[in-house]
Amino acid sequence: MLTGKYMELYNRLRLEIPAERLIHDDLRTFAYGTDASVYRLIPRLIVRVESEAEVILTLKHCRDLALPVTFRAAGTSLSGQALTDSVMILMGTEGWRDYAISEDAGEIRLGAGILGAQANQYLSPYNRKIGPDPASVNSAKIGGIVANNACGMASGVIHNSMYTLKHMRIIFSDGTVLDTGDPESRRAFLRDKQEMVERVSALAARVKGDSAMTAKIREKYSIKNTCGYSVNALTDFDDPVDIIQHLMVGSEGTLGFISQVTFMTTYEAPRKATALMLFPTMARACEAVLLLKKCSVSAAELMDRVALRSVETKPGMPPHIRTLDDEAAALLVETRADDDAALQRQVDEIVAAFASFPLAHAVEFTTDAARIEALWNVRKGIFPSACSARKMGTSVIIEDIAVPIRHLENTLSDVQALFRKYEYESPVIWGHVFDGNVHFVLTPDLTDPEEVALYKKFMDEVVDLVVDRYNGSLKAEHGTGRNMAPFVEREWGPEIYAVMREIKAVFDPDGLINPDVIINDDPEGHLRNFKGMPVAHPLVDTCIECGFCERNCMSHDLTLSARQRIVLYREMTRLARSGADPTRLAALRRQFDYYGDQTCAADGLCALSCPVEIDTGRLIKDLRHAGLSATASRVAGAIGDHMDTVTTLTRWGLKVADRIHAVVGTDRMSQWARSLRKLSGDRLPLWTAWMPRNAEAISCMPVRRESRLRVVYFPACITRSMGPARYDDEQVALTRKTESLLRKAGYEIIYPKGMDRLCCGMPFASKGITDTAGKKARELGAALLAASENGEIPVLCDMSPCLYHMKETLDARLDLYEPIEFILKFLTSRLKFVKLPETVVIHTVCSAKKMGLEEKFRQLAEMCAETVVTPQITCCGFAGDRGFSYPELNAHGLRHLKEQIPESARHGYSTSRTCEIGLSRHGGISWQSVLYLVDRCTTPLD
Repeated sequence: MLTGKYMELYNRLRLEIPAERLIHDDLRTFAYGTDASVYRLIPRLIVRVESEAEVILTLKHCRDLALPVTFRAAGTSLSGQALTDSVMILMGTEGWRDYAISEDAGEIRLGAGILGAQANQYLSPYNRKIGPDPASVNSAKIGGIVANNACGMASGVIHNSMYTLKHMRIIFSDGTVLDTGDPESRRAFLRDKQEMVERVSALAARVKGDSAMTAKIREKYSIKNTCGYSVNALTDFDDPVDIIQHLMVGSEGTLGFISQVTFMTTYEAPRKATALMLFPTMARACEAVLLLKKCSVSAAELMDRVALRSVETKPGMPPHIRTLDDEAAALLVETRADDDAALQRQVDEIVAAFASFPLAHAVEFTTDAARIEALWNVRKGIFPSACSARKMGTSVIIEDIAVPIRHLENTLSDVQALFRKYEYESPVIWGHVFDGNVHFVLTPDLTDPEEVALYKKFMDEVVDLVVDRYNGSLKAEHGTGRNMAPFVEREWGPEIYAVMREIKAVFDPDGLINPDVIINDDPEGHLRNFKGMPVAHPLVDTCIECGFCERNCMSHDLTLSARQRIVLYREMTRLARSGADPTRLAALRRQFDYYGDQTCAADGLCALSCPVEIDTGRLIKDLRHAGLSATASRVAGAIGDHMDTVTTLTRWGLKVADRIHAVVGTDRMSQWARSLRKLSGDRLPLWTAWMPRNAEAISCMPVRRESRLRVVYFPACITRSMGPARYDDEQVALTRKTESLLRKAGYEIIYPKGMDRLCCGMPFASKGITDTAGKKARELGAALLAASENGEIPVLCDMSPCLYHMKETLDARLDLYEPIEFILKFLTSRLKFVKLPETVVIHTVCSAKKMGLEEKFRQLAEMCAETVVTPQITCCGFAGDRGFSYPELNAHGLRHLKEQIPESARHGYSTSRTCEIGLSRHGGISWQSVLYLVDRCTTPLD
């Protein structure tokens, strides 16, 4: 509950910022306040900002009320720099997405809310990319990447944010805005902020005038270094505005808010080859780095045996890795070129360099894009993957050091000796060895005071080792945060640390912006505010809360993300186990019902971007099952036993609704539907103009042809119930359209016996009604085995979600297909495809994505139409029937759909009838099954 100054702040802000973006309830402050580090602070008030004006307003009132404030982007930071127990300014999802590419693609201007991977997608057609390439590039936002000077596998010390930055737009603590790319803004800033400019200029002159200080700074930045402020801005730039914008790089939100960045892009050679080079020992791998430095190599990534063991079963990893000795290590090496001939020369050069070098396996380069992507995805996921093998309930601490490359082998040996001394079992080591950059992971139980004390002693020795013995950096690329703030002075010395203190004072004189990050006088600040990781459920106990799942979670920023659901479930489990605060537990459970359960699409896409494949949707389904009442279970059982009656009643209801629609018109029908839903307390499903009409009842007589081609066709219960909508382009039912297409290809159609009573069980499984789901799956499996002659005849289901569930639950003998795969495998050789002279839009539904069909769907669509558009959508949010009951979920998932559909497009295609309802509503064009598209553009070969 808000009190005192926080209530005053809330009352001021709600006059100009919608109340739904001023978050202060226990559930969301706890969930949203979590980042990827081992620390936890719970914000009192979260302000989700969508514009610079809202940032300025919040900063003004926080300054007036002397309230500390912290900026937050994606929350993938590992050192605790995105946490607060005061006010959090959380970057929203709508106001920070603008971008522009220069004519020659040499520069790209990016809103701070754009993901790093999105920026690279925009640049990909030009063979360009942004310089920073952290492992979190798919999840981290540009504002956070720059604020942390995030580097990565190929950026080194040249292509990081510091040296590829061209311009920046900054909001300072007093609300002043500086756009360094706008001459007028620069002039106004130099005029109005003269004192700041003079103090920064004086600092630069002081540093440049001290040869010893300048030499130390340049030496420290010859390797990766994100410990402390980027004082190399004072030595490497002369213009005060340029110095100021470069001081913002790596400032971790302690000096101001970065709202926009312009990068100078880097060239991305189009051809590449990758090899996982295996060595008998870590020492040999370190020696190999020196050889690789002499070759044309764009990246070299070190992985020790423990790291390899954590990912050796992942797709794309060669099987012989499992036979390596415990001392083995690997280098993931990539070389790039403009053409195949040059690439082959470079590969030959590398192979020749290692002709007589001791290897654990012969060097094998691949140019296959899928294999290369798989190898790099495995590398990017080493941190979470390795941590998933830890003892459950322990925390994960990742340290991130760099040393001059000549000291790399000795440093690794010394670090391993420390592991043994402090009895840390199975520590994982990996890193960017061209930069002398090494990561290692510890997994202590930070709820145990003895383990905390041990960790303190270990860190003191690591600092001695890195700073005194090897003159390295204590944080190479993960930022100082709270984790290393007490040691900044130790690394840099009192003179340069005094410069850093002055930088903080110049930009943040009141000390209110992200306090205790980078500058922290508490020598044990890194030992405070640890978060617990209680054992909660086997499905999610391996989660380290890295946030990689969030980019695929469609309810993220609406209610909760997959990560946030896990965070809250852990907390509720802890409270239930301890019995400490039953009132709070009850309140969290009440809120979690909507935020965590009802608005979870349970589509499983989170598992696709999770390095350890945690499907939070499965957790939610388990919770739904646990909360199922006996009455609900009996009702579900009755529905399952009478599917033929249910589909008949559904068709009748849709027919009645359509006739009323025809009489009263769309506007009045919509108004009535909204009123009735409101009167029911949102219990009635929401009717929309794209609600389907009733489907026709299916005659299950076999469609006989004189052909040896046979297929078992199982129309999903949804398509047996729901026909086209009134405004759909084609009014033939999908079942009839499918029959027509199969006949055109010469197929005899076989229907399973008792089809009207059959269901795959997915609608029940999604609600946690596992008994009925299992029963329906068994019934369907038996019917399909009989119809397909024990799997001899392929089975087609017309909806991807149902087919995916069938693959998960039915007999492995069945040869099961959804429309995309069936058409490509069986119909392309039996039909003549003629491209339609039009633009079509396609959306791959979640189940098809999980089956790896995105590229195949595009391939199929491009056989059918001249132009194919694929909007950037994760999940549409219809989630079976939740689009009717929780339409806000569908609206959120498709909030950017319409803007991505060109005016020339009139038709959209997918492979799920319910998803197509929402796509039509929010896209403004008719969406139907891809089977309609294929039928339109094909004729029989004969």
